[in-house]
Amino acid sequence: MQSLKKRTDLLAEEIEDEVVIYDPRTHYVHHLNPMASIIWELFDVSPSPKDIAKEIVNVLKTDLSNVEKDVQETLGKLQRKGLME
Repeated sequence: MQSLKKRTDLLAEEIEDEVVIYDPRTHYVHHLNPMASIIWELFDVSPSPKDIAKEIVNVLKTDLSNVEKDVQETLGKLQRKGLME
């Protein structure tokens, strides 16, 4: 997963604690929940799932093992939805 990157043609807008992404290829709108939104935003700074998990743990003061699994799963879902290359 470390070779993943966000598609550059997507339009993303933060609305409150969520991110809404418009895909111009499919004309589909994706609504990311608060955790997925954090992962989406942190991916620009830390493209490694482990680094993203560490950042979330620092902010939320939670267990790393659970967060790392969530990050991996979320990035996988974003990739399956075509939002990552």
